[in-house]
Amino acid sequence: MPVVAAVFGCAATSAADNAGVVEARIKAAFVYNFARFIEWPSSSAEGPLRIGIQGRGDLVSPLEEVIRGKTANGRSLEIAHVGTTSEAERCDILLIERSEAGRVREIVQALSGKPVLTVCDSDNCLRDGAMIAFRIVDDSVRFQINQEAAEHSGLKISSQLLKVALPGGKRP
Repeated sequence: MPVVAAVFGCAATSAADNAGVVEARIKAAFVYNFARFIEWPSSSAEGPLRIGIQGRGDLVSPLEEVIRGKTANGRSLEIAHVGTTSEAERCDILLIERSEAGRVREIVQALSGKPVLTVCDSDNCLRDGAMIAFRIVDDSVRFQINQEAAEHSGLKISSQLLKVALPGGKRP
């Protein structure tokens, strides 16, 4: 856990100045680290790891900065702005922004059983079936995990990632 705690701990504290910018960068760093601590089925673990962003695109720029020149589990990383279910199905990670909060259940249901890690940035999205949800706790960005939803889609979440997640996510 020390390695994961160091990786995630450095991104967990937000500053009062430019809180929105800092929060977006922290969330982008988390998404990159999720890519490193999730195992996809072998059938979808080839080629670049595609991170789709559904919503206004507020996190595109910070995510591009974070992943520039990096890989996750030997795979290059690419970002795509998605607007349809068929585009989302071609992603390995789908980041559902706050602007899509009212559509989380619909989006997640459309991807049910497909190996797409759904990460959302809105309240109650775990209840709607998303796999990872960002939370602000004591001015820090944290996350909860719905392990049952991830396993239903054939994804394996590292025990190291589960250890640093907030309690209260759904588990089998």
